[in-house]
Amino acid sequence: MRSDEELSFIERARRRQFVECALDSLHEKGFAGTSLAAVAERAGVAKSVVVYHFGSKQALLEAVVDSVYAGAAPAVLAAVEGAGGPRERLLAYVRACVLFAADNGRALAAVGEVFRNLRTADGGLRYTAADSDALISYVEGLLEDGQDAGELGDFHARTVAVMIRASIDALPGLFSADPDLQGADVADRMGDAVARMTS
Repeated sequence: MRSDEELSFIERARRRQFVECALDSLHEKGFAGTSLAAVAERAGVAKSVVVYHFGSKQALLEAVVDSVYAGAAPAVLAAVEGAGGPRERLLAYVRACVLFAADNGRALAAVGEVFRNLRTADGGLRYTAADSDALISYVEGLLEDGQDAGELGDFHARTVAVMIRASIDALPGLFSADPDLQGADVADRMGDAVARMTS
């Protein structure tokens, strides 16, 4: 499979189309109902066209996950980098993650379907706790920066980072269960909880 840099503009656009169709299928029909044939039907092309671009259902669904996380990164990083000191960067990260979850429920529900169901050739889950390590480590770094600067309290940074990421990862289900929840309100409450926990 060629890298994204090696693909033409038209090929990249076609791949994005198939990823969007897969997101729609996952959201509406779940993992079992999402196949290369189903994605092709949504896109109005032959299954062979999807196979040409992705080769397998696993490759397509991995592209779905990569696409959703890549979509979150710019806003989150911009929020963190635009904040003041370490404490403000931590709270900016939490707020940006909450708002992304509130605004992207469909995509995150689709990713959840992939996380829970996609398996490797040997039958094991494709995505495990190890795949969350980079996100946890990033939060851990924010916490340690705050501790080093004397702006955050004395606590085990890794444990608190796991707690923060677990709370963020649970947000899609929270927003799905209560459509009346407002992202900004949840962001305020979660930010307050994190501020208290890390003081």
